[in-house]
Amino acid sequence: MSSSIESSNTDSVDDDSLKNDDSLTPTGRKKVVWTKKRIVLVAFFVILVIISVAVLIMIIIDKTFLFEIIRDYFLAPLVRMGYWSIFLFLALMIIQSLIVPIPSELVLLCGGMLYGIWLGLLVGVIGSVLSGVVTFYIANKGGRPILESTGDHIGFADRFVIAMDKWIEKWGVWAIIVGRAVPVVMFDPISYAAGISNIRWKQYTLATFIGSIPRSIFYAFLGVKLLSGNAPEYILTLTQEQFEAASGQFNMIFFIIFGVLILMLIVASITGHIIQKKSEKVNLESKTDE
Repeated sequence: MSSSIESSNTDSVDDDSLKNDDSLTPTGRKKVVWTKKRIVLVAFFVILVIISVAVLIMIIIDKTFLFEIIRDYFLAPLVRMGYWSIFLFLALMIIQSLIVPIPSELVLLCGGMLYGIWLGLLVGVIGSVLSGVVTFYIANKGGRPILESTGDHIGFADRFVIAMDKWIEKWGVWAIIVGRAVPVVMFDPISYAAGISNIRWKQYTLATFIGSIPRSIFYAFLGVKLLSGNAPEYILTLTQEQFEAASGQFNMIFFIIFGVLILMLIVASITGHIIQKKSEKVNLESKTDE
């Protein structure tokens, strides 16, 4: 295989261990070299997917599960720490980004509850960029090899990535900015999808920063409104009736965001399928002409 063909994939963030002499499939896809580092990252990626599915099932089964997790394991420790909690908040945002069904949007909402609109905006943007970079890296190093290892078989995930690549190719940095800025578009799946697409990480990081600003403002404001003028400690002293009402509010936000995600996946899959068929038709016609 010629070096000119092998150098065409420089837009993606390649693993250092991936050598230039990798052979390609008939569709131009690189065959995966399974190094120890890559196997570990793929295993970690698969574990995260399994945990995420388990958490999603619990959220659907137990109506108070989501709010209870956020209140007891996120809000409660932070409320008691004062402004030092900002550092823990940022760390928890990164951890949250690894468990996709707990949306970062609800974490940003908690930032508004804890710190108000403007400080909530600041920590929200910083946390969004940090968590976005981490999930992008994990998806690129652990998720992309899974797709490449399927060879020429085109599945649901492949079609989604095809649509994502085309979207980024057409709109560039604006594709990620818009995806970040719209409040009801789930943040973390976009990070993972971008990681397994061909977008450059510098372009991705800049777009994430810009798009996170309006998103963080929206959820910080919403968090302040949900407290209705009460101090953050109020959330820890709710009666059972208030707790169930708050759980309902959090669940409503979650299912709106999750519903938009499902719709995006369906549309992207259909779009990717259409793009793939058009590409196959063009390739067939070019071979016939030859």
